[in-house]
Amino acid sequence: MFRKKYILTIMLFNVCFGQNWLQNQRLERQFKDAISNYNEGRYATSEKILNNLVDSGYDSFREEALLLLLKSQIALNKNSEAKQTAKIFFSTFPTSVLLNYTMESLGDLYVNNSNYDSAYRMYSRAKNLSIEDGYRSKIDKKLLKLIKIKLPQSLLNELLIIETDLQSTNIHLLAIAYSQIMDGKPDDAALTLGKIDPLVLSDDYSNLLESLLRESYKPPSPVLTVGLALPLTGPDSESGQAFLDGFQKGQNFYQYDKQRLSILARDTRSDAIETIKIINELEQINQLVALIAPVNEMSSLSLLSSLSQSSLPVLLTSKQNADITEINENAFLINSNYEMEGKIAAQYIIQHLGLDSIAVLAPAEKNTEIQIDSFISEVDRLGGKVVATEWYSGEPKNLKRQFRFLRQVAFSLDSKEDTFDEALGMEIDSLDALFDVSADDFFDLPQPKTKKMTSSDSSKVLLSTIQAIYMPINHKDLEYIGPQVPMYNFDTKIVGNSSWQQLEILTKENIGPHLKGMSFITSLFNSRHDSVMNDLHNLADYQLGFYSSKLLTTLDMNEISRTAFNTSLKEIDMFHDEGFNYYPSPSNKNVNSAFQLIDFNGKDFVRSGVLTIDSLNIVKVQNP
Repeated sequence: MFRKKYILTIMLFNVCFGQNWLQNQRLERQFKDAISNYNEGRYATSEKILNNLVDSGYDSFREEALLLLLKSQIALNKNSEAKQTAKIFFSTFPTSVLLNYTMESLGDLYVNNSNYDSAYRMYSRAKNLSIEDGYRSKIDKKLLKLIKIKLPQSLLNELLIIETDLQSTNIHLLAIAYSQIMDGKPDDAALTLGKIDPLVLSDDYSNLLESLLRESYKPPSPVLTVGLALPLTGPDSESGQAFLDGFQKGQNFYQYDKQRLSILARDTRSDAIETIKIINELEQINQLVALIAPVNEMSSLSLLSSLSQSSLPVLLTSKQNADITEINENAFLINSNYEMEGKIAAQYIIQHLGLDSIAVLAPAEKNTEIQIDSFISEVDRLGGKVVATEWYSGEPKNLKRQFRFLRQVAFSLDSKEDTFDEALGMEIDSLDALFDVSADDFFDLPQPKTKKMTSSDSSKVLLSTIQAIYMPINHKDLEYIGPQVPMYNFDTKIVGNSSWQQLEILTKENIGPHLKGMSFITSLFNSRHDSVMNDLHNLADYQLGFYSSKLLTTLDMNEISRTAFNTSLKEIDMFHDEGFNYYPSPSNKNVNSAFQLIDFNGKDFVRSGVLTIDSLNIVKVQNP
């Protein structure tokens, strides 16, 4: 009897063990599938799998599944669902080893919702729960970004009261000092910085600490409160973060001290509707004297329309169309516009170079067409001639048709032999004309000469009759156009736009020697051999932020107000820096009309001067 019961027990155990093992295997496969889908960006599929896994009630992988479910929901912008998942995790696993990762994820959620106070709290808790150096450094980088957005001192003082971690205490003090500097209170910042132990802070905060210490030595100065509407999250987050980094470095460059900048950065989430919402919220802040928005043309139109009744100056840092300033008289184009660039290019070729036979090669796009129309009009006005205009669409992998046509035009422009009458340069006497005589009796007729060029258009013939080719291309086009230009043997001046500022392409062996002497016209030029700037993927965004903030610190303002800011920016004589100039156009004080003239010597770029819309001479600059 006993033996039968024993055998039955063993059998039941084996059955249960087998079932549990099979269940574990099945759940493990599901969890791995969820991980795979998450890693490949299929967040909706990952969420569906994980919901089923969590709802199964089985404890295996439930802790990990909840965390991954939270991250999937955040990626899908399911904020309410994500908060509920986090709540379940905290109540079910209050002592979990994954607690720090859950708090970090919740911090990411708050950042996506522009709730920077709560995000800072979550990141701080996540860091305190971990002892792993690599992870703590990762969190430090997130905290540093939030500090630079300028956190409220009330939050930081609250955290200081309850903080027990020495390193976190020093980070809170650093954040307070940053806010005090931004508010124009260097003395208060000096006292706060005196409480910080540099040896306790991680290396991630070293540069910020150094810059704040330097700023704290300066006497108090007027403070301009400016708003930044930036895509700090979403698909354009790298661009927005680069602009913010550049802006912060520019206003802390220790060169100008007419006023300090207090920055109110807000996240547009890379969304046009959210941008308008953020703009309108910032406009209601009375102490805000200006708004800076690196947005595209379509967003600019909506933005300026929404602020049509406001006195708030809006600085647009992306290149725009000229007529956009007509929508709002308080809009300023820091990066100029397409119409102005086309006009400047024409003046450079005709007036500065003295060339009058010009061809155009450009992408068939709306903004470029505006630029080319302006270029052609200015060429006509100045007495030059555009002999050919060629367009391309898409990637210019093969421009054989366009370049062959330009060569045909160049052949047709070859000087024809003077006519017989012109060669004579004389008249037959009217009396002699009464006699039946031939001109052959007076002199030998010139023998026919062989033409130098034929319609066959051999590619070996070097053509110089087109004196300049204007090529305002897209940035991605240069890698295709660069190798093609030398193939068609033009002895001509190539003039481009900022998209030609790619030294790694122009210095290739099959390009550089042939394009030596070309020039391009650009608003921004990276003349600084700054490793941070050169290594930055979004260099142009960084530069726009950097120079925009430096420009604002130089303004002569008799008072801190929106009206005074508007007036001072219109009346500025010339802002000059290594890679950027600002000069209001005489015809439209809201548009920058200063451009950098850059030459390519076959190996490197040389900054030759600054072109302005009303100057017949290039403003020379010194090169190192």
